[in-house]
Amino acid sequence: MKNILPALAWLLLCLMNFSCEGFLDEKPQKSILVPESALEYQAILDNYTRVNISAPLPFIYSDDFWTTEANLLRLSPWHQQAYRWSMNPYSTGEIPEDYFNVYRKIFTANVVLDKLAENPRWSKKDLDDLRGKALFWRAHGYFELAVLFLDHPKSASSEGRRIPARLSSALNAPVGTLNSQQAFELILKDLEAALPLLEPTTQYPTQPSVFAGYGLLSRIHLYLGNYDQAMEYGLKVLEGNFKLMNYSSLNMNLAFPIQNFNAEIILFTTMASISVVAANNTAFIEPNLANSYEAADLRRRLFFSNSAGFLSFKGNYTGRSEVFTGVALDEVLLNLAEAKVRTGSISQGMGYLNQLLRNRIQNFKDLELSDPTLALASVLDHRRKSLVFRGLRWMDLKRFAANDSKVMVLERMSGGEKVTFETRPEHMQVSIPSNEIN
Repeated sequence: MKNILPALAWLLLCLMNFSCEGFLDEKPQKSILVPESALEYQAILDNYTRVNISAPLPFIYSDDFWTTEANLLRLSPWHQQAYRWSMNPYSTGEIPEDYFNVYRKIFTANVVLDKLAENPRWSKKDLDDLRGKALFWRAHGYFELAVLFLDHPKSASSEGRRIPARLSSALNAPVGTLNSQQAFELILKDLEAALPLLEPTTQYPTQPSVFAGYGLLSRIHLYLGNYDQAMEYGLKVLEGNFKLMNYSSLNMNLAFPIQNFNAEIILFTTMASISVVAANNTAFIEPNLANSYEAADLRRRLFFSNSAGFLSFKGNYTGRSEVFTGVALDEVLLNLAEAKVRTGSISQGMGYLNQLLRNRIQNFKDLELSDPTLALASVLDHRRKSLVFRGLRWMDLKRFAANDSKVMVLERMSGGEKVTFETRPEHMQVSIPSNEIN
């Protein structure tokens, strides 16, 4: 990204980087300047490696993959604990990348918002653009934290989990805490304030547009069980210039058949770099899931390949082994289908599902379901098949448990023993790292 200003961004964000031990002890130099121009602050928000990343824990906790015992032992201790569904996977004093990286994203947004609070003499266009993007990324970060570390609002108690609230980049600023309800009030407030400021198109899909805002709001409201709002924002996404890929036109013999920045992508983000977890020779697809795809279903051929005698995933929307966690048109259509069915508009909901499946299944004949239970089951079945390896499964399991009282029992083998996990709401909050609590 040519707009990234590595030196200035590094200096500003170094305060959050563990490798900068002793940074605060160094004598300031006049040659080290604080960013001042709108372009420099735009570069900070465009720093893809610090902003456009998502936590890997939701992927590890999901039932999207399994691995062998030999592969498991290659992972870091907290990855191994998470694989066994420990909700307290961290060692004492450890601040792992899930927690650190998401708060660094929030810190980055707050750096820009703090500067804007000084009323710099920049153009209105620059001010609006920076404010919209910073609010978007702060909301994005807090949503990730809420899904991982907080109760779902539908099952939260007054004494529920809390996370630190950072609304300023100043290191000496007071730090409060947010419970689940307060966190989502902040998330929705930030995103709704960002919408009128975001542009409909951006130079790169790594930069948030107004349609990325609509797509993220559709995802969030689906999680909360606010189906009317999930529909409202999903429909707004359809006004954008996004198109479904016809999977039959892709070369399924390629190692990674789906290009990054393809026509379906609304916002491009990826899982933080833990390639050893998601690598082709490490993360294998559960046979029952793989066998649930029909013979004519192009998703099976496009998504899965044989690796070391097991099925691994190759259908990333990144064109590489990195797991895509962004917002794409297929997810939005599935949001619309589910929200429509859940609110009684079954025919319209099936219409959105059929629109997707015509581009996913050979010789597809439209589904014509009128029973709400069967229609919802069909939508959720295809959501599972379409959004595998997207980092969304843990979010879905958590909302099913809270909104629908649907508890699933997940199973894995570890150390020669079967490990099980019940997706009850009270089981699905990760503990804040002990070092942060202290």
